[in-house]
Amino acid sequence: MQGYLEQSNKTSLIFKIFVIFVLFILYLSSLYSYLLFHTLVEIFSICIAFTVFVLTWNSSGYIKNNYLLLIGTAYLFIGVLDLFHFMSYKGMPIFWDYDYYANQIGLATQYLGGITWLISFFFLKKQNHINKYIIFAIYLLLTALILHSVFVSKIFPVCFVDGVGLTPFKIYSEYEICFIFTIAIYVLRRNRDVFDKKVYHYLNWSMIFTILSDLCFTRYASIYGFTNMVGHYFKIFAFYFIYKAIIKNGILESYELILREFKMNEKILSEENEKFRNEAIIDGLTGLFNHRYLYDKLEEEKCRCERYQGTFSIIMLDIDHFKLVNDSFGHLAGDEIIKSIANMIKNHIRVTDIAGRYGGEEFLIILPETKLDSAVVVAEKIRMVAANTVFVHDVKLTVSGGVSEYQGEKVSDLVKSADHKLYTAKKNGRNRIEYE
Repeated sequence: MQGYLEQSNKTSLIFKIFVIFVLFILYLSSLYSYLLFHTLVEIFSICIAFTVFVLTWNSSGYIKNNYLLLIGTAYLFIGVLDLFHFMSYKGMPIFWDYDYYANQIGLATQYLGGITWLISFFFLKKQNHINKYIIFAIYLLLTALILHSVFVSKIFPVCFVDGVGLTPFKIYSEYEICFIFTIAIYVLRRNRDVFDKKVYHYLNWSMIFTILSDLCFTRYASIYGFTNMVGHYFKIFAFYFIYKAIIKNGILESYELILREFKMNEKILSEENEKFRNEAIIDGLTGLFNHRYLYDKLEEEKCRCERYQGTFSIIMLDIDHFKLVNDSFGHLAGDEIIKSIANMIKNHIRVTDIAGRYGGEEFLIILPETKLDSAVVVAEKIRMVAANTVFVHDVKLTVSGGVSEYQGEKVSDLVKSADHKLYTAKKNGRNRIEYE
């Protein structure tokens, strides 16, 4: 754990150094050419916006938060508008008929972003997933209308005038956008319990830096000025935090959560399968193997002996006069005695031996790699322990048994042999083991 924390801190320090280095490079680029600085900032923002959309769109089946899903979808169109803002910036040799399309597109993008952040709260606690195709279509239409109003019909109000600076419409609109984001921050705070703690903070910081960016965009007198540059720095931070919120924590950690759930479900399924398997092969009363499993193991032992020229023996045990116990003390007392005999058998056989409840008060023990005489010793030990045990209600009981060694016959014949010897033991007075 200590090593993990040290590695995490080291990674965090390296990342902070990298961020400082990138910001410094951006500053140097602004000294060389403001247009280069603006280009780098916008490319960063566009890449983040498109990445947010692609991962959100393809992860929509896993994202349970409609708020993040709506914002993630909207960022495709925010990225598209940022692309036109970048291409129409003064100095870019693309749109020659007017130098300040970028101001209009930038303002429209900020409006679209602010309204998106605000209306997304209406979908926050909805149980059903929003239809991403309808959301996509709505934003596609809005983006087309914005681009048409700027480039085609040119009805979008002027935002910057040479020699004058920002128009009142541009300034008041920026304040209005700041107000929209302020309300969004307030609503986010009221619903902070819906979000992961980290996601909440990242969303909060993204909107704060957006507000700071918009405030800077109300103060510049030149599109190449210092205030405009600071506003673009704040824009970088705003996009960085939305990336952290939606991609790093909202999606990637959701995948990790899904994987953890899969592993947990796999573990639960494995446990359930093991439970069902045990129920299929284990006798519920004694905890020994059941009749079916005993025959499966007998067949396995037979195949093993045929292949390796080995041998094994079996012991068939039966509780003497068991019916009298049920008649005198009831079936519950009889069950307790059967469980006691089962535990007795478990305690006097090897780990490699297989003991099961053959049926009723009968037990079968399989002893791999065991000759007849050694099997008889095991059977006699169990018989003597049973004879010297006082069971429930001070009952004293004995067991009888038959022992047979595998000689190449069928499994059914081997069991019949042991059962016949058990019958002989009963006939000869009980409380005895027959093996010849």
